[in-house]
Amino acid sequence: MKNYEKTNFLKFDTIKFITKSDYFKKELLTFNENKNPRNGIITGKYYSAKNDSSNIPFNLYIGISYPKKSMTIEFSSKILGDDYPKLITKHTFRKCLENLNKLGICEIDIDGIMQYCYFKMLHITTDFSMELTDEKLDTLCILGNNTMRFKWQHYETSGITFSKDVKDEKSKDSLKIYNKEKEINLGKNKKFLSKLNDPNKIKEYFEENNTRFEAIVKGDKIKTHLDIQDTHIDSVFSSKANPILLIFNNIFGTEELKTNLSQTYSPIEWFMKNTLELYNHDIKKIKMELRNCYSSRKVDGRIKQLRELSNRLLNESPNNSTVLADIRKKLGEQ
Repeated sequence: MKNYEKTNFLKFDTIKFITKSDYFKKELLTFNENKNPRNGIITGKYYSAKNDSSNIPFNLYIGISYPKKSMTIEFSSKILGDDYPKLITKHTFRKCLENLNKLGICEIDIDGIMQYCYFKMLHITTDFSMELTDEKLDTLCILGNNTMRFKWQHYETSGITFSKDVKDEKSKDSLKIYNKEKEINLGKNKKFLSKLNDPNKIKEYFEENNTRFEAIVKGDKIKTHLDIQDTHIDSVFSSKANPILLIFNNIFGTEELKTNLSQTYSPIEWFMKNTLELYNHDIKKIKMELRNCYSSRKVDGRIKQLRELSNRLLNESPNNSTVLADIRKKLGEQ
């Protein structure tokens, strides 16, 4: 089995960057045209693997803008083939571009891109060994949902995605937590695995590093979370930040839960406690149902009390405290 050692530099599952259109050297396949819908003038061209999944079984997009004289490229770390577990890093980025040139789609100027490109989207990723049980996922759902700032949804068959509850897509931090060992064996990855020299090595790696944390960051959020001045290739790959831990703490808070098993409850708190347990601490759902019956002023006051009591109840669970502490320790080691 290949040795994919733990490192202290950032790793990405998917990236999107913009560079000069001059670095697009030759078109080997016919690209689709982009036209201005008002006058029909051709404004650019693009290739998308979504339209060519039988040949390219992973995310790949190459777009040329004539007015902006720019080229946008997006790809998954699956472009690395048998080195997929290494992900996209400062050490593998050139290999990604070299492999792109071998696909028979187009030719790009690798040296030019290595000198000049700016990142627009990053899937910041880390894999490690952790049993991601249903109980642990339930705990994360409850604790994350209780903040009111993030919403969650199921991801694939064995994971969850937390997304910041805002309309602006560029401000919407997202964090996926899922069982990578199960995900790599899903039908959607069958075509990719069939193109590898030894797919079993990939599967063996994810048997050992079975849990994936994947933070999706876009636009100016890249500068904020990576603590850099710009999104130039040199800045991104030299960042020493831990953005996954940062986003995790944004969702769950930075203070560890403190267990207290001697809590007592007033009669009204007892009724609220039963309500919270009935709704699995889903404060948002409770708020929506209350607003169907009462004025916003009354609801807001009661929701504040419910959230405070929910925090007390969650603090009483030793399991909840252990889950967050263990994950923070794992992420801090990456």
